[in-house]
Formats: sequence, structure tokens, C-alpha cells
Amino acid sequence: MFLLFVAQAGSRSAQAQGISLRIEIETGQTEFRMGEAIGLKLTFETASSDNWMVAITGRDRSVLALARDGFPTSPEAGTSDPLSFRFSEGFAYSGPAGMNLHDKTSFAHLDLNQWVRFERPGHYRVHARFHATGAQRQDLSLDSNEIGIEIGAADATWQAEQLRDDVAILNATPEKADDRNFEARMDAARRISYLDTPASVREAGRLLGTTDAQVSQMLQTWLPASQHRDEAVAAMKELLRNANQPVTPVFLDTLATLESWLRIPPTANPASDADARRRYETRARIAERLRGELAGAIEGKRDRAKAISIKTLLDNMPPGTVPARLRSEIAGLFSELPAGLQSELLHSQWKEIAGPEMIPVLRRIYDAAPQTIHPSPPLVAAAVERLYELDPHQTRTLLLDEMNRPFPRLPFRTLALLPDATLPAMDQILLEHLEHDGGREAEELIARYATSGILEGVKRFHAKRDAAMRARTSATGPNIASPACEPPLVAYYLRVNPVWGERVLRELVAERSYPMGRCWMSILGQTASYYVSPEWERIAILALEDAAVAVKADAIKALGEYGSVASAPAVWESFHYWHDWWKDRPAELNDENRHLEQVFLEATAHPGKWVATGSDLERIRGLCITEGCRAQAEQYGSDRK
Repeated sequence: MFLLFVAQAGSRSAQAQGISLRIEIETGQTEFRMGEAIGLKLTFETASSDNWMVAITGRDRSVLALARDGFPTSPEAGTSDPLSFRFSEGFAYSGPAGMNLHDKTSFAHLDLNQWVRFERPGHYRVHARFHATGAQRQDLSLDSNEIGIEIGAADATWQAEQLRDDVAILNATPEKADDRNFEARMDAARRISYLDTPASVREAGRLLGTTDAQVSQMLQTWLPASQHRDEAVAAMKELLRNANQPVTPVFLDTLATLESWLRIPPTANPASDADARRRYETRARIAERLRGELAGAIEGKRDRAKAISIKTLLDNMPPGTVPARLRSEIAGLFSELPAGLQSELLHSQWKEIAGPEMIPVLRRIYDAAPQTIHPSPPLVAAAVERLYELDPHQTRTLLLDEMNRPFPRLPFRTLALLPDATLPAMDQILLEHLEHDGGREAEELIARYATSGILEGVKRFHAKRDAAMRARTSATGPNIASPACEPPLVAYYLRVNPVWGERVLRELVAERSYPMGRCWMSILGQTASYYVSPEWERIAILALEDAAVAVKADAIKALGEYGSVASAPAVWESFHYWHDWWKDRPAELNDENRHLEQVFLEATAHPGKWVATGSDLERIRGLCITEGCRAQAEQYGSDRK
């Protein structure tokens, strides 16, 4: 993330750099109504061998160059910059830096409405002025050709029809898997924003109750740009109390912003905006009042609107402060919430709603899971994990039922919740599942719960699969035979027969004959995710001296995450050895060893089973070779203070 600023570097000649910019209207038309979307196509032609970038990140106006890129218009009278209010905002940006002009011809598609609002009919001349930034921070000003646009008077009939059609698009259920549907919804939100009529701002305020995050963000950006902020505030205040209006956090935040700006309007010059602090404090007070008004309006809301509005209140309540009444109501309305909000409640906000009233809710989510061989949605696993916290006895039964299925619908993490060291009664069932299709699900459950009673059966299956794999790979060339890579089964061997498990793991780490085989590069870490033992740790420590950097990296990462305190000295010693090898020739450090440096850094700075102290972080900094590693170690040290 980086803070935005307006670059003041001197511009250089675009012609001297062989870069040109041409604009044209996408549709070819030249006549538009006030408030109608005006799509432009920008064409960048470059003969420059240098790398240049312009602050264009999509169809919408980028905040990276709010004050310097745009479309000068003549006459200027009768026009305004709709987003000029953003100049007085304090904000940060995290995202793409812009569009690279790396091809001979590059295209961008933008809406002129993002830069110019036409407020009276007439003929206007428009050209583009964008700045390109070079690899050495050079600044290049690009001016385009000029185009003519005829703006007609407002047409109330057309405005009403346009608004009706776009609202219908946004009222429809979004189809997340369909990119065309997503673009259609975003275009509809843009067109509503460009209309900027009292009716359109009222609809925009209502649509802020949607849980479509991208549409909400678009409308949140544009509502403050409206010339009808007072109508928006009045409509949204009424909607806040409306029984069928969901009130989302974005709805409340936008209403608070609009109210504060009606009291203290922003200026277009942040340097002279002396009221910025007062506006911020006013907005905070308004937001707190609005939350109180929403709490008072909750009882009058219905169904989905009530569920989403309660969720909004919960977002601002610390754990332990949520009234029992709200916990009971959110449990009763849980099914009315979109899956994304349900997931938030079951994860980051679970402590706020946990209680016996959630037991039947969680069970219904599990019972509604499709009866298929495919994994259930993540929400189902989350519900089962929370149900286990509230009712372990009931959850144990359903977990065992899932394990009896050839293809459990729950992930291994969830199925592994039971406290039992082993489940002898499941041995034969799991072995049958393994032999039937050899699925990873059966292997993982064997790694976690099976006893030594099925060891020989597992060995037979593994030997058969190994032989098949070696036969298949040997056909690719002489002296090539890749083993079967089954980390869960290796973990099972280590747990029930350590001697055999150590032998198998050593062989897998040592097997390098198949060029496309990757088992030896990751088997240590993958095995440790299921089970670690003294035997595993012994092999991992030996791997710190392996000739292959990939094996070293796997061992370092795995020991950092899963290794015991006793393994820490070996990791540190390996780090010291690596440092001494490279300290006098840092320029020769290759990508592979730069990655290894990062692995050392993370393993020693964030170990799983021992504590990294402030002196450890200072030690890491001294062992780093690259500046990036040293800076990261310093940052970790600062975070710890």
C-alpha cells in the first residue's frame, strides 16, 4: 500500500519519445443527452523502447492521478469535475499501478463522465491529457487529438426509462460465475451515477443496501459526487427506517459522509481545506447517531432486511457486549443472510453470536448440504466446526457418519476435530475406502485415526500404487522410475511403525531419478502437516545439508512450522552456514538462493513451536544478505515492540 500524491516532475516531449495518444468515441456517435454515458477509446502508439506507464487501471477513473490526468473541455463553462471532492479526501491506495505501454499499440476504454459532467446543453470540444511515467521516474505529457460532442437538453422520459432499466439489472440476483453479468451490473451502476437526478440518487441510496460489494463500492464513490446530496440524505434517512430496506455498513458510512458534507462542504483544494478535521469529527458523531437510529428501527424491519441490519449493528459491537436479544434474533434470521455474511459470523464474529440458540441453525446448514460425492461449500465445514464447540456429542455422530462415506463431504481439517488418538472401529472401513479408489480423503483419515491393525493392508495398497507409478514413469526413458508420493501414508507409517515410516521417508527424499518428479522437493513439509515424530525431525535436520536447494528450503520451512524446540539450533546453524557462503559475493546470489533467504527469514522469525525474541530478529538481520531481507527483519522487530 502506498499513499497517493500528485507528481510535479517536469514533463518531457511526447514526440521526442515517439509516443502518441488518440481518442475517439466508442459508439461513433457525437450527440448525447445530459447524464448519458459517453464511452471513449484511447489508443496509445509508441515507438519507444523504454517502459512507460499511464495511470489507467480499468474503465473507472484511477485515483493515482486525480488532479493531473483528464479531459480539458472547451468551453469550460457548463462543465464540472464530478469527482473533484476526492481531492480533499485523505486516502490510501493498494492495487495495480497502471497500464504499461509495452506494445506498439495499446488501448484503453474509459467513460468521459468520470472526468467531465456536462451541466448545460451545447457543443463542446474535448481532448485528453495523460501523463506517462518511465522506469527512471521520467514524466511525459501526452496530449491527444480533439473531438466534438453535442450535448442535448435533459430528457425526463429518457432519464426515467434509463433508470428503470438499470435498476432492473441491479435488482436481479447476481450470477457470480458469469463475468458478463458482472460487467452488466457495473455498467448499470455507472449509468445510474451519471444520470444524477433526484430519482437516481434515491435509487442509488436504496441500492447501497445490496450485498454486491462491487456495486456498493461504485455507488458509494458516486453518491457524494451528486449535485443532489440533500435528496440523497432525505431518501436514505427514510430508507433507514423502512421495514424492507437492508441497512449495510456501506449504507451507514455513505449516509454519514453525505450528512457531514451538507454541514461542512469539502473544497477542491486539500491544502486549504481547514475544515477537514472538523468534517471528520462531525462524520464520526453522525455515524454513531445513525447506528443508534438503526438500533431503534430494528424491530420494525422484516426478514432479510432485518437480518442484514442486525449484522451491521454487530459489526460495531465488541464481543461480550452483544445483547441476548440480538443474538437470539440473528439466530432466528440466520438463513435470511447471504452466504458471505453467514461466513463472517461463523468466523471473525463467532464470539459475538455463539450460544445454544445457534445449535439448530448450524445443524440445518449441515443437513442442507447436497448428497453428492463432491465437497460441500466451505460454509458447511464452518458450521460443523462451530457445532462441535457447542455440542460435541451431536457433532461426533455426524463426523463419524461422514467418515463412513467413501467420499466425505467435509474437509480433512474438520473431520480431524475428534480428540481420539485412534478410531479402531473405523479401521476396516477406511481400508476398504482406500482400496476401492485410493482417494486422498481415505489416506488422510488413515493418517489421523487408523491403528496399526491395518498396517499390512495399507502397505499392500501402497506397494501396488508405487509399482504402477514406477511402471508408468519408466516408459518415459531409461533409468527413470518415480515412486508414488503419498504424504498421508508416510505420516501413518511414522505414527504406527516409526522404523518403517523412517525408511519410506528417507527413500522418498533420496529418489531423484525422474526429472519431472517433485515428491522429494516437498515430501518433508507435506508429511509434517499430518504428523511429526523424532524420526521425521531427524530426517528433516539431515536435509538441511542436502545438495538440492529445493530440499533445503522444504526442510527449513517444515522445521520452522512443525519442528520441536530441539531442532532450532540446527536451523540457525544452517542459516549461518548459508550466510558465510554468500556474504563476500552477494552479487552472485541467484533467484533460488534469494528464495532460500526468505525461507530462512520466515522460519526463524515466525517459528511454530519456539519463540523468536527481539535478539533473534537482530540476529536474522545480521544473517540477511539482501536489503529486502534486512528491511523485513527490521519491520518484524518494529511490529513486535
